[in-house]
This record gives sequence, structure tokens and C-alpha cells, in this order.
Amino acid sequence: MRNSPFCSSLMSPIFLTLATCTSVQEVSSPIPIAVETYFHDALFASEQEPELITAEAFLDLPEQYRRQLDRTVLPLETEHERYVALRRWMFRTFTNFDFDITETYSVSNLNNQRKINCLSFSVMYVAAARYVQVPASFQLVNAPPYWDVENDSWVNNQHIDVTGEIHLESSDITNPTSRNGSNITTLVWNSNGFSSTFYEPQSATEYRYVIDINPAIVSVPLRKRVIDETQVRSLYYSNKSIEALLDGDLGLAYAYTREALRTDSNSAIAWNNLGVIYARVNALELAREAYTVATLMDEETYSAKSNLARTARRLGDVELADQLDEVVRAFRDANPYYHQSLAEIDLRSGAFTQAITHLEDAVARKHNEQIFYHELAIAHQHLVNDTAVIDNLAKARRYARGQEKARYSGKLKAFQELLESQQAASQPARLR
Repeated sequence: MRNSPFCSSLMSPIFLTLATCTSVQEVSSPIPIAVETYFHDALFASEQEPELITAEAFLDLPEQYRRQLDRTVLPLETEHERYVALRRWMFRTFTNFDFDITETYSVSNLNNQRKINCLSFSVMYVAAARYVQVPASFQLVNAPPYWDVENDSWVNNQHIDVTGEIHLESSDITNPTSRNGSNITTLVWNSNGFSSTFYEPQSATEYRYVIDINPAIVSVPLRKRVIDETQVRSLYYSNKSIEALLDGDLGLAYAYTREALRTDSNSAIAWNNLGVIYARVNALELAREAYTVATLMDEETYSAKSNLARTARRLGDVELADQLDEVVRAFRDANPYYHQSLAEIDLRSGAFTQAITHLEDAVARKHNEQIFYHELAIAHQHLVNDTAVIDNLAKARRYARGQEKARYSGKLKAFQELLESQQAASQPARLR
């Protein structure tokens, strides 16, 4: 599993939540919960103990990185100069790491593992930024959800990046670059380098930046909100819980989820995951309680609502299950990415005509999503509908941004040239 999914009722799945790609809005005001009364340690045993991180250690930069920043960033005078230098340092230091959402590492373990995801990257950036006195806050991004399924489990991803407001001195504004009055204020990190995006300046002397490991996230307007390091540390434990669960260690998964809730008892994500773990040992009443708390914490936690419906049905509460299933069904059907998820299942199984139907449903709900047209092109290519392939690639290019637009231009040109060269032999062209 360990890819990027959200929710569905096709296989009566259990829904998990992994803090790597997609956001679920949680309530901002705490709800008093006697969290310890929901824990039942006797149900679980594990040969491993969870690796706990104190609040201080969570953002404690390793000595080797401090030495590098002491030399290259910290001596610079202005906040803007340090921000620019820090950005370069992040690129040099982590560009050769593998992007891997299957595992989440703390800042102290990143260098040994050489793997990074959005949470690990953001924690590292905030730790480094605060060390060199650059404003930086964690940001939860309401990114488009994606689905995938394996082992009867679905994972609801979240995405985290970093934002901050930079103060500009007069010496920093030597060659301002603008577009419609906006400064170019941020670079997006990925394994191929940085790409630019635009933000409105807060004032003549300040601007807001965003640092994100995923350029696709920054390239589209999405709801975002700042969260604190306590919430991020809880998400870290939730990630570790899912990793343990997918490795088959229920005891360790429970221990990490327990720590996630002790860190942030207001986390709908962790409450939902606690319900999943109780359901795995058939403690259905306990699972129901945990799912119920998750829905109280965040009424938009549809994964918890679907889990609660399934559990209520198993407990004989058909009326509640039907009510919740209808709420989830309405949300799911209105969401274009759910229809895309069905299409991706069909693409993998070779049901290309059915995949096209699901993708057309997705387009009907969101007409400007380039990935829908790309997948339509792939499906039509398998059915040797060459005109439809070209048409959908052109639409994907139309709605793409930045490097993605150039990539589709290349695909379209290559496909057309390949089609022309193979017409004499009547051989179907193939997308890559």
C-alpha cells in the first residue's frame, strides 16, 4: 500500500490516514477528551517499542547541519539573504535523497536513510530555518485526494509544506522581478531542482514564501492553514503507526497511535487510526468509540464516517450505517478524484473502456485537471483511438503549468511523429 489514497465503499475497506499528500481539515479549537480512557494496552503486544521524540528534539538540527549553516547561511546580514541561502542549502543537501512516502524519518535519521517525504522535508526545513533566524511555519494543504487500495485498506493522505513572511531591507530590492505587481517569492523543491511560483507581496517590505517538496501542489490554488509543531509531531507518530500496521505489527501501530493522541488529542487522523487498529482485533465497540470521536473532531473526516458506518453495520446498527453511507456516498460521488481512482483500478486491470467512463465522470466534475486528460489519453491509446489520444494530450497541456506543460508538449510531439512514421505499417503508436 503506502501510496496515496482516500475513501470508497467498493470493498467495504478500512480507511487509514497518512500525513504525506492530502489534507483533511481539522477543528482549530480543542475538544476536551479524557484521552487515556480510550486506550486499552492489554489488547496489544509488540516486540518493538516506539521511538519517541521529545518536543525539543523534534526540531533539533543535527550538529553536521549546524556547522554547514554556521558557515554558509548564518553570517549573512538580512533575513532575505539568509532565506535565499537556506533555500540553496536545502537543494544541495537533499537533492539526491529518494522521495519515498512509505517511511517517515526524523531529522536525526534523514542523513542515514537518504529517504525523504513532505513531512520529513518540512520538519528539516523548519528546523534549519529557525536555526538561521528565518521565519518558517508548517502549513497543512488541502490537496486533491487520490485513492489506492491493497490488503483491504485505504490510506487518506495529507500534505504538509512550509510558509513564512520575509522582511526586505532596501539592499535586498536591487533587481525586483514582478508579474502583475507580484514578486517571484518562492522556489519549489523536487529531485530535478527548483521551480518558481508567484505570491502577492504582503507590503512593499514583506512577502510570503512557500517551500514545497511537490511542485504540483504549489502550482494550483488550494486551501491551506498554518499548524504548529505539536500537530506535526502527532502526524509524524500517525505516519509511524501506519508503517507498523502495514508491516503487520499491530502492537507497535497501537503504541504509535497512542503517542499521536497523547501529543495532540484533537487529531481526527489519530482517532480514526485508533479505530482502525481496534477493528483489526475485533474490538468493535472500542473502534466505534474512536471513529465517533474522530467525526466529532472533524465533521469532514469522511474516512472515519465510512469506517464508523462499516463498524455500526457489523454491530447491528443498520439505521446509523445507512445514514453514514449516504453521507459518504454523496461526498464521494461529487469528488472528481474518486472517479479517477476507479479509473486507475480499471487501467491496471485492462478495462480501458470502463476507465474512460470513470475519467469522463471526473472531467464532468472538474474540467481543468490535467491528469484526467493524460489518463484518458493512455486509455484511448490502448484502444488505438489515436485522434482521442492527441485531443486529450492537447487538453492536458492546456491545463498544465510550468514544467508539466512542456512535458505534455513533448509527449504530444513525440506521439504525432511516431504516428506519422508508423502509418505505413499500420502499427499503433504507444505513449510513454
